[in-house]
Amino acid sequence: MQPSHPILRKLEETPIAEITAPELAATLADARILQEEDTGICGPIRALELEGAVLLQEQTDQGRILLRRLPSAAAARQLIAERLEIYERMWDGCGCKIHYFDES
Repeated sequence: MQPSHPILRKLEETPIAEITAPELAATLADARILQEEDTGICGPIRALELEGAVLLQEQTDQGRILLRRLPSAAAARQLIAERLEIYERMWDGCGCKIHYFDES
């Protein structure tokens, strides 16, 4: 059975989907926010539940809005923790980067 939400259909075609601000607003209106953290650098990072699917939404350092599907809320919490740790090191001037298009 194909998901009814257009974002979930998009994520069936690609593991990481770049979406527009209006698509994000529509997704947030339909989803339940499981966790939301301010990165301090690239806007909020969120774990969402939409039609039973767990999604991670983040924004790149170039302002691109990304969504990826994850296997569980625990996996989303883990990825958020990893991202926040990297952002914290970035604040300290580590020169590190986030590889947003890695499929983790």
